[in-house]
Amino acid sequence: MAQSVRNIIVGAANVFVSVSGKTDGTAAAVATSLTSGDARTLIAADTNYVDVGYTTNGLEISYEPNFGEVAVDQSLDAARIFKQAMKVTLKTEFAEATLENLLVAWAQPADAISGKTSTDNAVLDYQGGQLGDYPLERSLQAIGPGPRTASVGKTGQRIYYASRVLSLDTSAHGLKRDTSTTFPVTFRLLPLASASNSYGKITDRIF
Repeated sequence: MAQSVRNIIVGAANVFVSVSGKTDGTAAAVATSLTSGDARTLIAADTNYVDVGYTTNGLEISYEPNFGEVAVDQSLDAARIFKQAMKVTLKTEFAEATLENLLVAWAQPADAISGKTSTDNAVLDYQGGQLGDYPLERSLQAIGPGPRTASVGKTGQRIYYASRVLSLDTSAHGLKRDTSTTFPVTFRLLPLASASNSYGKITDRIF
């Protein structure tokens, strides 16, 4: 591949998560078959997904394969290496301290928030669940800058689509005099059996 400064990517992504119970909505189509228009505008119009708004410290994706080794007497190093486990995580920090974002960080269902009208208080009734409960799954869509194009008036865009994400780790936030309140969240990605155990898709597009 020839050296090209157009392939250097700088900039943050917009993050969208599905409402609970919607783990494979139209974001999949946006990520795989979108042909025109800004993906951020199109996914924002999808009622199955919500924009988390501003984020802090960007978006970090971790791809962690785990390999086992077969040792033999005649070799100082491993004779064979085989994959025995896999883990993919995605970390970000919600800078807008809304109850809707706290609901996602704490893996609560959409109906945990009540009120939200001009005359009622908004209330998040967060629950610990029951012994043996399955963790709540959502889908995630992150849309950020991609490699630039030489075409005049065209913009590069990279779309990260994860079909199944779960918020499993501890999420702690503070209320401090000199620091804004943010919600850190770590999503664990799981493969989708109906998509050949794919975690999702990463799409580069020009619009």
